Amino acid sequence: MLRSSTRSLSRSRVLLTGSTAKPVSYSKTLQLPKTAFGPKIPNLEAAKPLISKSSQELYKWQSTRDTHGKEFTLLDGPPYANGDLHLGHALNKITKDIVNRFELIHNGAKVVYQPGWDCHGLPIEMKAITKSDKQLSAKEIRKSCRDLASYMINKQREQFTQFAVMTDFTKPYVTMDHKYEIDQLKVFGKLVKNGLLSRQQKPVWWGTETETALAEAELEYNNNHHSVAVHVKYPIKDPMGPLSGLSNVKLLIWTSTPWTLPANKAICVNTDVDYTVLHNETTGEHIVVADELCESLLKLNDEYVKLEGLSFTGDKLLGMQYSNPLSQGSSYPILHGDHVTSSAGTGLVHTAPAHGGDDYLIGKKHNLEIISSVDGKGKFHGVGIPQELQFLKGLHLSDSIWKIITLYRENDMIFHVNKKFKHSYPYDWRSNKPVIQRATPQWFINVDKIKETAVKSLEDVKFFPESGKNRLLSFVNNRNEWCISRQRVWGVPLPIVYERETNEPIENFETIMDHIIERMDVLGTDEWFEVESDISRWLPEGIDGTRYVKGSDTMDVWFDSGTSWTTMEQEQADVYLEGSDQHRGWFQSSLLNKIIASGVNGTDFKPVAPFKEIITHGFTLDSKNDKMSKSKGNIISPVHAMSGGGKPFLPALSVDGLRLWVASSNYTSDVNVTTEVLTRVFENLKKIRITLKYLLGNLNEFNRATDGVQYDQLNPLDKYVLSKLVKLQEACTTYYQEHNFQRVVKDINHFVSTDLSSLYFDISKDSLYTDAKNSHKRRSIQTVLEVLLRTQIGILAPIQPLVTQEVWETCSQDFTGGSESPFMKDWDSFYKLPKEYSNAKVEDEFNKIWEIKNSLYKSLEVLRQAGSLKSNLELQVNLEVSTDSGIGKILLSHSEFLEDYFLVSKVTINGSTEAPETTATSDIDGENVKISVSRSDSHKCPRCWKFVAPVENELCVRCDSVVGN
Repeated sequence: MLRSSTRSLSRSRVLLTGSTAKPVSYSKTLQLPKTAFGPKIPNLEAAKPLISKSSQELYKWQSTRDTHGKEFTLLDGPPYANGDLHLGHALNKITKDIVNRFELIHNGAKVVYQPGWDCHGLPIEMKAITKSDKQLSAKEIRKSCRDLASYMINKQREQFTQFAVMTDFTKPYVTMDHKYEIDQLKVFGKLVKNGLLSRQQKPVWWGTETETALAEAELEYNNNHHSVAVHVKYPIKDPMGPLSGLSNVKLLIWTSTPWTLPANKAICVNTDVDYTVLHNETTGEHIVVADELCESLLKLNDEYVKLEGLSFTGDKLLGMQYSNPLSQGSSYPILHGDHVTSSAGTGLVHTAPAHGGDDYLIGKKHNLEIISSVDGKGKFHGVGIPQELQFLKGLHLSDSIWKIITLYRENDMIFHVNKKFKHSYPYDWRSNKPVIQRATPQWFINVDKIKETAVKSLEDVKFFPESGKNRLLSFVNNRNEWCISRQRVWGVPLPIVYERETNEPIENFETIMDHIIERMDVLGTDEWFEVESDISRWLPEGIDGTRYVKGSDTMDVWFDSGTSWTTMEQEQADVYLEGSDQHRGWFQSSLLNKIIASGVNGTDFKPVAPFKEIITHGFTLDSKNDKMSKSKGNIISPVHAMSGGGKPFLPALSVDGLRLWVASSNYTSDVNVTTEVLTRVFENLKKIRITLKYLLGNLNEFNRATDGVQYDQLNPLDKYVLSKLVKLQEACTTYYQEHNFQRVVKDINHFVSTDLSSLYFDISKDSLYTDAKNSHKRRSIQTVLEVLLRTQIGILAPIQPLVTQEVWETCSQDFTGGSESPFMKDWDSFYKLPKEYSNAKVEDEFNKIWEIKNSLYKSLEVLRQAGSLKSNLELQVNLEVSTDSGIGKILLSHSEFLEDYFLVSKVTINGSTEAPETTATSDIDGENVKISVSRSDSHKCPRCWKFVAPVENELCVRCDSVVGN
């Protein structure tokens, strides 16, 4: 007895030395977490070794290992080699990387991901020309462009590397590389052999700033464009039919491009539309308009009234002629056009065949003159317009509008002018200026011939989101031709030669196409732009090279990038992933080129797309929902987001934070980037690191092989957490397969916050810190912590490769098995949780226990608000319940753990309920549980702080046994 008392005194919280009392610290007797892994996020410099190991070195390992799963190819849509990267690049590249990394870690796939760069095109050419202070030859321009593109590729490569993308950036495909250009030219050769190329003088979208033809994919529509719109009157020469007997009869047209009026060659009506006549009683003038539009037109000019009783269909106007008062003796036809409606305008359409698609078709059908009235710079050149309008020669079309309107008004041809007509209008995506339609000789691909095959090929393609399928289909279905020629120097040349005298293509040029491409393979495409009086070195023997000249047109850059599938060894990529604007651009051009190349002699086109799946993301927006752009000055650069500081002031996200922002975003729509958003990401990243630190710290001396507890020997709460963890892993695996990374992040956050931090960690830390090191309860918890760590690594790794690599290097070899990366472990044997962990019975029991806990805590909150409760550990709880009920049996089976679950010092079942401080009830499946809360009748243990010690300032029984051993 004396020996026992002495032992208790020696371990008490105060040590008596003479008359002085000293507090005794038990901190060294606790099993406190220990780990070198910290909550601080590594900066960009510190992250470099982690990037190398988890990106470049990992890509090499997975590409060269002896065994692997399926081969998975994601073809990189090449970014343009021009300028620093922006957050849109980060969104794109990191999303691709998450897809690739999941395939590696979950399926053991051999990932094939070759980064690419798009190099040709106007922006680089304009920069190269601007930088020079002298007139450059075509070859000099190309060299300057190549140097600039190479510089930009190196610059962007360094910036891309910071995103921890798993690839080999030293071996990209580059559209200006010789092999790429030759492979592209071979696709062009197939295009020619399949009879899909033709040269036509027809209107195309034309950039007057850049002086080149543009494809639809190179246009951006400005919904707030303002034009000057005019209603113009043209007199009918000899009114007939329903107009007989009327004097001074005129046709009323409307146009928002008054600069095209000098090129007017016809007026179109619709034979099925009803027309009527407006009358000006003062002037005696009669104007023909669509009946449905009569009221809206009268509101524009109150000098007119509707001529009652006169209505006729448009077919009655056919065969009549009209004149232009500005062109003496002129006579133009009235024609039918299916494109004419009575929903807007006047129901009569001004037709300038050189300046509009529908106009062109009418012109071809009726043999109208098709000559552009303006040159490549948008200036009138005097051809194809009346003699009276020759004064426009040399004027830019934008400077001519009011001169034309003034002249037309002087000749009594103007009915109404709207100076600020707001409508959607196409802009050149490079110069950001409005474009025009202008007839020029261009090379066109006949898309209509392959359209059906292209559409059929999309039947087996998966789209994420699914709306992308209809979007791509609509672009393909609405396209009949593809203008492929560009009037620029920096690009892949069209390998076509022309008669020197006639400027017509050499006869049967398709028969010598292969020879020219072979010569380009030997000599290089730059050499094509050498000025030569004799081009024999490019032609087969027997053709006089002095009779011909090389064409100077280059290919549409969408044709360049649209042949990038030639870089793959596989027939199809598993995934194409780009912005939603690429349905019109790269997705479409890749699809069309793939179909083009599959044909043989113009037949047997194969309905096989270059991709099995298309994933699209939106644009990055600022806090005002405006698209981020350098011109607006509203961008946040990736470096700024990773480094922090600056204006706006941002937290330093580093690489993992930037990647977490991408994964947290609903990238299928446009993504807002604000200080508030990035701050939330930063806080989330800290939580992830703190959670991993907790796991590592409490596993610092744990060896699964020697210390682990078998599943059937685990305590109930440990089994509950494993069951919840199985659901998390299964859900996140499904989300990854659906590319729904936002839900992965959301579910991880919820699990960590709800099931771990505020529940399992809170409950289990008492045992982890104060129980005996090798106690069953503690080892049971550690067994689960080790499973949690493995599972968290497996789920997080595709999104957070750096932090998981950092964790990996902190873990013991017992955990890692000596492998250098978490991506090197087999999913099924290392990460995948056994089905037995899914335990519905345990989850159901705990759901009932948590209901009781919630009722208890509501009553405790009343005490806390009243100021009478500082810590739950001061309390003991009694549960009054029928032990024969379902909930009673559950509580009895968990009785030894209830104090841990409720985080109080003692819990009894059907014990004493004298003078409780507060009570509560909980109804579980119709059974009533009465909860009584009292102050603990024991003392606070100075080591574990629970109120379970028999004597004040002495250790409780548990702590006494741990410290004594």
